[in-house]
Amino acid sequence: MKTRFNAKQGTLYITNERIVLEAKPMVMILLFGVIGWLLSRKKITLEFPLSDITDFRRGKQGFNKRIAEFDLIDGRNIRIGISGKWELFDAAYQKAMIDVQPLFSVK
Repeated sequence: MKTRFNAKQGTLYITNERIVLEAKPMVMILLFGVIGWLLSRKKITLEFPLSDITDFRRGKQGFNKRIAEFDLIDGRNIRIGISGKWELFDAAYQKAMIDVQPLFSVK
């Protein structure tokens, strides 16, 4: 049995060029606690440029209504759960998207 559910705990960064999700391996944290958390290295789990985003919306998963859904040019649908306030994430995303040049223009 195979599933598409791929949950990772990490930190989401929004820059003026891309979105990056850095995760730490949960095995080290589970086995060694705080010491494992300090010794484990961050790993870039997900990364995509802002210019590849075709659609952004707020979604939900069960009772969680703070799911950021991104549709990308290559057809992928990325869903990221936000643990903080949605308004702060949305404002940071909108600010980052102001400087993004579109790949094409409609005239």
